[in-house]
Amino acid sequence: MADAPANQQLSGQVPLYKRPEPLNKEKHRTFGMTPPEQPFKFMSEAHFVPAIVGEFALYAGFFPVIFLGDRKMPVVVMGLQAGQNLFVKEDGTFDDEAMLPAFVRRYPFVSASNGPDQPATVCIDVEADGIVSENPSMPFFDDNGEPTQALQQAIDFVSAFEADARTTETFVQKLIDLDLFENKDVTLNDQSTGQSRTIAEYSGISEEKLNALPDETYNQLRNEGYLAPIYSHLISLNRWDRILNRAIKRNNAAQAKQ
Repeated sequence: MADAPANQQLSGQVPLYKRPEPLNKEKHRTFGMTPPEQPFKFMSEAHFVPAIVGEFALYAGFFPVIFLGDRKMPVVVMGLQAGQNLFVKEDGTFDDEAMLPAFVRRYPFVSASNGPDQPATVCIDVEADGIVSENPSMPFFDDNGEPTQALQQAIDFVSAFEADARTTETFVQKLIDLDLFENKDVTLNDQSTGQSRTIAEYSGISEEKLNALPDETYNQLRNEGYLAPIYSHLISLNRWDRILNRAIKRNNAAQAKQ
């Protein structure tokens, strides 16, 4: 996984990543990481990030978990508008009282699929802050060209994340097959005008449809371990108020500076 052909090409895009390259022990022999001064600046404009089903219960304490698009991709909400992450501070650090999703924890590493039954290729975002090509504090390869302990840990995490991502896809497809989704929205009441406006539209699990499932189907969801993430998602929707409050506080702080 850590020694892809030097000329391997990538296709597609991954949120947050600028220029991922397949990791090659010759091309990237001297590469490594040096902790940047603003470690989470790379996600300061991401108002949501992809979620994995195994972490739904953890997300529920901090963020709404919603589903987007025709494929119902699960994401955690971190802001109300594109270009603003309410959990990244001005100094480029992340709110130390919030949970950091696995999608972010694996950065700047990512994997690229090589097709069915083929091992994935580990890639590195060579334009990520902290990635250096000379004299890194945490090199990727040792003097023998073998992965260092730090790199091996990153590779193991990427591999585990990909397994979780496949589990998440299976989970979402199950919900689609059972027709458990419905359209939802979030509205904000403007006290100054007395009017309300919609600030978010998304797909979510319908409690009505869930409760209407036959007992056999409901028990099957329980046996497959899907009830916990389903209810975690539903509980997480109560976190919209926290997102709204954060947005109001940040807006008031910006106005105060002006």
